[in-house]
Amino acid sequence: HVQVLPAMKTVDGNVVEFADGKRHPFDAIVFATGYRSTTKKWLKSDDGLIGEDGMARRSYPEHWKGENGLYCAGMVRRGLYGSCEDAESIAEDISKKKKKPDQA
Repeated sequence: HVQVLPAMKTVDGNVVEFADGKRHPFDAIVFATGYRSTTKKWLKSDDGLIGEDGMARRSYPEHWKGENGLYCAGMVRRGLYGSCEDAESIAEDISKKKKKPDQA
């Protein structure tokens, strides 16, 4: 059974004490705190990489690469695996660019 409980006050082993003073033992504790991106508040120009919700504007799998060397990892709601996959794609792209001779 899933139920929403008051704010946690302390965790001692498998026992959680809540703000209302009640204590409950648990087999597992999952912190589902949510996530709200603030990227749009501090990134002044993203060349269309980031949407109004602060997440990637483009959909998977073309979401991670922007213009002018800007990348985003983990911003299409695919969890840790998706973040890892994005990081690998980004590293591979940077590596390819580093191998090309300078065009100066």
